[in-house]
Amino acid sequence: MDPAALIPTPDAIPVAWGWLQFFLLLTFFLHIVLMNATLGTAFIALATHLRGRNSSPCAPAVAANLPYVVAFTVNFGVAPLLFVQALYGQFFYVSSILTAVFWLSIIALLISAYALAYVYKYQYNRLGKRRSAVVGPIILLLLTIAFCFAGNISLMQDPAGWSRYFDQPRGMLLNLADPMLLPRYLHFMVASMAVGGLAIALFFDRKRRQGDASAAPLVRQGCRWFAHATLLNGAVGLWFLAALPRGVLTVSTTDGLLLAASLAGGVLLAVPAVVF
Repeated sequence: MDPAALIPTPDAIPVAWGWLQFFLLLTFFLHIVLMNATLGTAFIALATHLRGRNSSPCAPAVAANLPYVVAFTVNFGVAPLLFVQALYGQFFYVSSILTAVFWLSIIALLISAYALAYVYKYQYNRLGKRRSAVVGPIILLLLTIAFCFAGNISLMQDPAGWSRYFDQPRGMLLNLADPMLLPRYLHFMVASMAVGGLAIALFFDRKRRQGDASAAPLVRQGCRWFAHATLLNGAVGLWFLAALPRGVLTVSTTDGLLLAASLAGGVLLAVPAVVF
């Protein structure tokens, strides 16, 4: 079967595609920063509990703000999702149907994570040593949601894999054979620890500037998380780079040249960011 025959006819869009692509990149950037801050700070709070540092003000600060960050993450995720549908609906709608069970489960998973975030906030003092038993499931739920998204995007980009529907028409397809799936997923998840550390550093740096001398060690702690996670993500990024289809990263085309320049710029800026 010709995979191209499975791709629906795209709908017309009301403006030049460049506008939609620009706003897709802009809104996705805002969403991914908030998503990384949500998952990263929750992970750092869990590490604080597991180390027995319950007197540290880091975890209470995360608990107090986690529900708000989750809410902002969800709201800022609506716009890029709509722009993806407008630009790539002929691919995205099909992959969403093929992964329907996992895709629709995101709603229940997200509501559960959001509810636990409120439990973590308002029952923080009463939970005591059981705090990790609340923030841990939040992290697992968010990791599962992220994998569902990564799986949908992977299948969206692989129309050749859509024909497997005829063997498994139950909406439970996962494109596990895609060599980019796991490194793409890990690249975003490890990045969340870096952004989470940066968010904690910025939060307590603000408190330090307001005269709270006890905040200085937490600024350094957040920066260490940022630096170590960024270095680790460099290795994951090389794996992701090696998994890209042949011909994507090439300077012989304009798109390939822009990708190579952006990648080089990101690496060059990451070095002083880690050093400082």
